[in-house]
Amino acid sequence: MSAPETTSLLLEIGCEEIPARFVEEAEGGFGEKLRLFLLDSRLLVAPDGQPLRTRDEASQSPLQTYSTPRRLVAYMPCVLTNQINEFQRKQGPSVNVGIGPDGRYTRAAEAFAARNNATTADLKRITTAKGEYLQLEQGAVGEPALEKLVKVLEALLWNLYSFVPKNMYWTDKAGPLFVRPIRWILALLGEGEEAQVVPFEFAGVKSGQYTFGHRLKGGEPIRVTGFDDYLKKLREHWVEPDPSVRWGRIKNGIKVLLEGEGSRVVTDEFLESWVVNSTEWPTPIMGSFDERYLKLPREVLVTVMRDHQKYFAVEDKAGNLQPQFVTVLNVPGDPEGLIRQGHERVLAARFADAEFFWQADQKVPLDKRQQMLERVTYQAKLGTYGDKVRRMKALAEKICEEIEKSGSMNLETRQHALRAIELCKCDLATQMVQEFTELQGIMGGLYAKTQGEPQEVADAIYDHYRPAGVEDSCPRSVAGAVVSLADKLDSVVAGFAAGLEPTGSSDPFGLRRAGNGVVRVLLEFALPISLSNFASRYHQIVESLNWLGIQAEVPWSSVIPIVGAFFNERLRFYLENVAAMRYDTVRAVFAAAPEIDFAGTREKILEPLDIRRRADALEAIRDTEDFLALAAAAKRTRNIITKSAGGEDIGSRGVDDSKLTEGPERELYAAYQRLKASLDSLGARGDYEEAFRTMAKIRPHVDRFFDSVLVMSEDTEVRRNRLKLLIRLNNDVFTRLADLAEIVVEPRSRTAGG
Repeated sequence: MSAPETTSLLLEIGCEEIPARFVEEAEGGFGEKLRLFLLDSRLLVAPDGQPLRTRDEASQSPLQTYSTPRRLVAYMPCVLTNQINEFQRKQGPSVNVGIGPDGRYTRAAEAFAARNNATTADLKRITTAKGEYLQLEQGAVGEPALEKLVKVLEALLWNLYSFVPKNMYWTDKAGPLFVRPIRWILALLGEGEEAQVVPFEFAGVKSGQYTFGHRLKGGEPIRVTGFDDYLKKLREHWVEPDPSVRWGRIKNGIKVLLEGEGSRVVTDEFLESWVVNSTEWPTPIMGSFDERYLKLPREVLVTVMRDHQKYFAVEDKAGNLQPQFVTVLNVPGDPEGLIRQGHERVLAARFADAEFFWQADQKVPLDKRQQMLERVTYQAKLGTYGDKVRRMKALAEKICEEIEKSGSMNLETRQHALRAIELCKCDLATQMVQEFTELQGIMGGLYAKTQGEPQEVADAIYDHYRPAGVEDSCPRSVAGAVVSLADKLDSVVAGFAAGLEPTGSSDPFGLRRAGNGVVRVLLEFALPISLSNFASRYHQIVESLNWLGIQAEVPWSSVIPIVGAFFNERLRFYLENVAAMRYDTVRAVFAAAPEIDFAGTREKILEPLDIRRRADALEAIRDTEDFLALAAAAKRTRNIITKSAGGEDIGSRGVDDSKLTEGPERELYAAYQRLKASLDSLGARGDYEEAFRTMAKIRPHVDRFFDSVLVMSEDTEVRRNRLKLLIRLNNDVFTRLADLAEIVVEPRSRTAGG
């Protein structure tokens, strides 16, 4: 059978400039959504021309996507020229039910046909393993791709809003949503002069055979006849649609600019992405600034260049900043140097401001600015930054007590941490941070150092917002970790109390980021701190200090369980997505976490370090043959207990040794007693991996017990005693460090070596 006929599809959505931070995400979503729409429309094919029918197969279809600030592009080199014919077989009643003794169709057969818009004349008899049945075979002949794509592409554009987090209406509230208004649509089926426009209209814009080049190349439409022609003509009109090619142009241009200079641009992935996604025809140029500004802190200079001007800072091979910068234009060049001169003037003005702020701010020491924080609002329901600092300090004292118990902190480090908390928000009252908000915390650390504070205090202030994201580093010292924890714990618990709980993808107060930071700091510094206990202590702290600006919108009896569940979620996220642990490992360890009673509800005690150590140990041992068999036995034990012990009057006393039968049952009980003693010792030492390995040694006794002993004996007393034995095994072994019944035992894993 010959492969079905295919053709190509080129789709370009032209719009007003998309913000650089959304372009890459929009490009990926646009291409994948088009691929799925074509699959659902029975138009998708593999490179060999064979039709694709399932979502698992969809990725086999070749797809090329491109983007610039003004366009999203998707090119499918292979789509069917006609939809795949669709046939469905629907099984109806058995022949015995659907056909009467007289050979006529019964009411059951007639009803089955009617439900499927057919008649009994369409019914066929088929033979299956279960006997003879009636069947309907229905189908639909595929439409030409050109006709089907009209609806497909219109539906795709109605879904554009799903590719980016922020959108706008540009017609009316009933109209489409997208990050920027659409100005043209290129939709071309086929190649060459025989290529056809897919004719549809969206938001008042009709599809066509035309694209547009760079704004400075004029606004005339450019007719294209296919994908190769499209690329050629765009490049002739100063548009490079491929982001990877644009980045190559930028890198090569920077290399030429700095050749022979012995210098390099400061590595900056954010800025690289920004310049690629904010230009259509990028051209790097180099400018310079007065060397006197190099006396300013590196952080200030780089922030002004990067965040405010989108310039690459330049440094020598030793990492020393140079009085130069690289900016990327969106035009072919600057032959007369006028654009460069303009950039240099703007940067000089920004640096002059920063120089003035640096000098003026130091006339007032940080500790003299503490009173100013009483006039700076932290959050309307959470008081001023002065209130926040007092809450942080009280919380930090409790954190220090816990760390001191583990021997990870001395008195000097404690004093440094508490001093850093007193000063950590004072830079919010400086002119530098008010102008360059990205530098909060960083400037506090720099000012603290120049004003004679101990280095550990300055570093703790500098680092206390860290980690600000998954890629960000944690604070450099224990003192910094304490300040970071106090800041983030206050933000989370107070935020939930004020009703600022994250919802869906919305998290305006940044509580998820703060929660992720708390988990990372605790784990990376190996701090044995229970988040559940600290959430509860927080309530006691702010209550004893007359609430310190908190106007609670949520009852505290509800806040603590909510916060516990939140940190539970953040810790799961870390273990599964950052530490890349298997989901059932994480689920098993969480299920075995101890609980406390709070306000009448049972809540998990979340000590991230302990949970991480258990999870690491379980990951190391779980693929061995004995352990997998033990997990299967744990699941079987759980099922028996759930079904039988719940309604069984088994009494409150332990296992009765006199009722145990000789052989596997008594041997299992003896092995259990020895194992429990070993687990008590290993658990107390925190040697979880050895505990799991020791636990796996009971596997042969469990196997022999289930192979030889009938748990649900007819003798009531014997049955109760055996159920007690299983309950003890479940409570003291199978759920001791992790709930082994939660481990997924896949058949292929059984061959793993032990």
